[in-house]
Amino acid sequence: MSSTESQPVLLSAAAVHQSFAPVQTAEAVLIEDGLVTAAGPLSEVRGAAPQGTEEKDLTDSVVIPGLVESHAHLAFTGMTSQWADLRPEQVADFDALAQKLAAAGSVDGWYRGWGYDDTLLAEKEHPDRTLLDRVSTTEPVLITHISGHFAVANSVALERAGITAETPDPPEGRFVRDGSGNLTGLLWEVGAVGALKWHLPEPQRADGLRVVADTTARAASRGITQIHDLGVGSQFGADEAGLLQELDAQGGLPVRVFGYIAGALAAPMLEDDPGLFRHPVRGNYANRGVKMWADGSIQGLSAALQDEYTCCPGSHGDLLLTADQIVERARPLAEAGAQVAVHANGDAAIDTVISALRQLHGSGPDAGMEHRIEHFQMAHPDHVRACAQHRIAVSVFANHVFQWGDRHRDIFVGPERAQRMNPLRECVDAGLTTGVHSDSPITDMDILRTLHTAVTRRTRDGHVLGADQAITPQEALHIATAGSAALVGAQDWVGRLVPGQAADLVVLDRDPLRDVEPGTSPFADLTVRATMVGGRWVHGD
Repeated sequence: MSSTESQPVLLSAAAVHQSFAPVQTAEAVLIEDGLVTAAGPLSEVRGAAPQGTEEKDLTDSVVIPGLVESHAHLAFTGMTSQWADLRPEQVADFDALAQKLAAAGSVDGWYRGWGYDDTLLAEKEHPDRTLLDRVSTTEPVLITHISGHFAVANSVALERAGITAETPDPPEGRFVRDGSGNLTGLLWEVGAVGALKWHLPEPQRADGLRVVADTTARAASRGITQIHDLGVGSQFGADEAGLLQELDAQGGLPVRVFGYIAGALAAPMLEDDPGLFRHPVRGNYANRGVKMWADGSIQGLSAALQDEYTCCPGSHGDLLLTADQIVERARPLAEAGAQVAVHANGDAAIDTVISALRQLHGSGPDAGMEHRIEHFQMAHPDHVRACAQHRIAVSVFANHVFQWGDRHRDIFVGPERAQRMNPLRECVDAGLTTGVHSDSPITDMDILRTLHTAVTRRTRDGHVLGADQAITPQEALHIATAGSAALVGAQDWVGRLVPGQAADLVVLDRDPLRDVEPGTSPFADLTVRATMVGGRWVHGD
């Protein structure tokens, strides 16, 4: 699943960490035809090298296996570069938001913005269509929440989509109305957002190719050699997988990408192509599974909780799918070879998804690959035990702790529940197949910063939240390499630098396992000097 360099290369370094569970270290590694063919003492590796091998001295650096971003949205991340940036660092209140949108102007007849966070705006609430009508009363305006689960439309955009006060709420969402029954413009959850989104002008394929190429190149510069794209189709519909395949065929996809087709798109795509999830792996892209959503986000008050939100008595959020609905939709896809990945943040949603995935156990992916829960934010100890018992994998949104931990503690779920959010320590101790992620563009795709948060549990305001859920640097590195390779069933050919596995590796300026004080993180100050995928340098050299 990669392009390879034809000339063998021998890399010698201050240390070559071949794996992290257990820690296995060599002086040198030999790479031929994209694979590791030897590793060990420099003299032995040199003796195994064929004539004409290039020898590269990296003795001022450390080599580790390539790092894995286990949940991101490539096309969504890329397309946000074309929209007005409304993140909290850019806009403080409604006036600033409207001004930023107006200044950005419209593209293809639409004003687009993304990243607003109602909890950090001065008004402490979602914008409405009245505010967006200030931007334009003749062109449609649509802005997306930082969580990706909500959007706000102006009057023209609602009209274009045929959404009125009498329009029934869609499955998996609702059109928010005020006390008089009038639309506020707020589109609540993925079903409502999708009902309007498909009325947008079709994005230009050339733009998609360009922005995904840029996004994956940036990932490679940060030591990422593999990305799990959870929701292929969110921007370009059923054609998005084809876009990724086309980019790969052009040599424009520098890292490995495993795609999970978004929700309702998967069934008709499978009907058109019965081998959708079983095609032989070629190049750097493969369709791995399907992505579903069982609830929303804590910060949007739409994640499904067992106990009420601290800031909103009586509210438990929204369960978007029942266990029976998940099974009904997922079983034919699983039987066709799809790995099923379900978004679940709240503990009530996690309960539901575990129940569903237990019923799907044994159908679907090849042996060694488990169905998976995405985010796993408010999981209880019994959830962790159930996942271990029923072979359910998890990809944990570790960046939640930094990005929203303070507000989860003080506003949304209170200090007791916030302390155990994203329980990585328990996942590791239970032996779950586990990954960590950024959910880019929701947070920045910077895997070393994600590992830093997993180890320190430090929030944006500098507090330590749930120190007993922290993991060690060694555990973090295992999760981000071989552990995350196992999430997609690729542990036998990628994730470690041992003979027979793919030459996916990162060159760092120093050793993340050396001279690290207990309880501290080595990740914040590491520099990625070079990245290799399948024997080919994709960043630096």
